[in-house]
Amino acid sequence: MTDSKYYEMLEEDLMTYHSNSTFVPINDFHFHENYEIFLFLNGDIQLFIDQFCYPLQKGSLVVINNHEIHKIRNLSSQPYERITLHFKPQIVLPFCSSETNLLSCFQNRKPGLNNIVQLSEMQIEAYRSLVSKLSEVLGQTKYGSDVLSYAYLMQILVFTNEVFRETNVHIPSITSSLIQSVMNYIDTNLLKELTLDHIAKELSVDKFHLSRTFKHQTGGTVYRYILLKRVAQAKQLLSTGHSVSDACHLSGFNDYANFIRTFKNITNTSPGQYGKST
Repeated sequence: MTDSKYYEMLEEDLMTYHSNSTFVPINDFHFHENYEIFLFLNGDIQLFIDQFCYPLQKGSLVVINNHEIHKIRNLSSQPYERITLHFKPQIVLPFCSSETNLLSCFQNRKPGLNNIVQLSEMQIEAYRSLVSKLSEVLGQTKYGSDVLSYAYLMQILVFTNEVFRETNVHIPSITSSLIQSVMNYIDTNLLKELTLDHIAKELSVDKFHLSRTFKHQTGGTVYRYILLKRVAQAKQLLSTGHSVSDACHLSGFNDYANFIRTFKNITNTSPGQYGKST
């Protein structure tokens, strides 16, 4: 599966796939408009979500919203097995009630924290069964397929929220203190100058050591992380009614033209179009 094909699939309101391969759809930090549920089944990978890094094991169930930047690192040359579900949150809203927020586990927490629960063997099989039923009806055109697709998605979301509500054990992050300090500094200082020189000076560390360590531990660059955090901030601002100009300056972009260009390159849409669509 190529990256371009992966993005075509993500343009749909709802999709799922079961894969056992070495292929990592996107090798660097990224985010997308869909919400994601990721069930890890086998392999040796680390998952970065915002400033946190988690080693996954069989039964790790992960939820990621559309503002959290993340990436997967395959630590070996062997395949890793996973079941991934993507959906647009807008299609779920009509099924939520005053007592049941089906998006709760995606929204009511700090980015990068409490994204993971560990399923038992019985829960793994229950989840796989629900996703299998969803996969069978997705894309079918026979009578009732669309209704069944929504019905199975709602069952999956009820199941997912229940296991998150019942779990009190939080998976600890293994991010090194240096990398977490770098990411935390970026997260809390988006409106300031964020060059590699400036960050290294603020954290009293050699900039070359910082750059090499960041690349070695995350597989990405400090520059890319900064851009994505600023665009993610701009997305949140635009989705809550801020103007394009406000979103530009309140997310740390000092150059309007650069903001427009960067936002479009990363999200495949302009800030104005994004604001109108949310």
